[in-house]
Amino acid sequence: LMQLSKINVDKLSREQITKILYGAKKDNGKKGDCIFVYGGRGIERVNKAVELFNSERAEYILFSGGSGFGKYTYPLSWTMRDNALKFKVPEEKILVEDRSNHSKDGAIASLFVLENTLGIHRVKNLLVISIPWNYRRAMLTLTTYYPKWINFTWCPADYKEHQFDNWWKYPESQA
Repeated sequence: LMQLSKINVDKLSREQITKILYGAKKDNGKKGDCIFVYGGRGIERVNKAVELFNSERAEYILFSGGSGFGKYTYPLSWTMRDNALKFKVPEEKILVEDRSNHSKDGAIASLFVLENTLGIHRVKNLLVISIPWNYRRAMLTLTTYYPKWINFTWCPADYKEHQFDNWWKYPESQA
């Protein structure tokens, strides 16, 4: 097992890079106790959360994301919540974490929201939404900071670009 920090990026194949960025696990269709959405500006994350909620995959949606170290005047999680409300998700089914500025912050701050609203001991499976190429960082963060009894189901947001089968066509993906 090779550590990511020891990988020579210049010697990796496209297939190896794709596996590192996008992971090998796909959505297994399981139900969760909550849909956890990493912060972001794209409507795709909200669309995916609403799709999972309407499919009765989980009873709650937790939007995470603050102001990006002051970059935004309105926290990312509030924008996502507002959009979910427009899609008729009941307000009492939406949880919000609005203090974080990056993935690790969001995961840790969201733990407190889960504890205060659902009781962390009751959470057994989270449906995790983020951008498709954030798989490795999102899952490593959650498995590092969350209790070991919690399982995670990767449910990436649907983006047309920057997918596992076309990311190399976009120069910004290779930066």
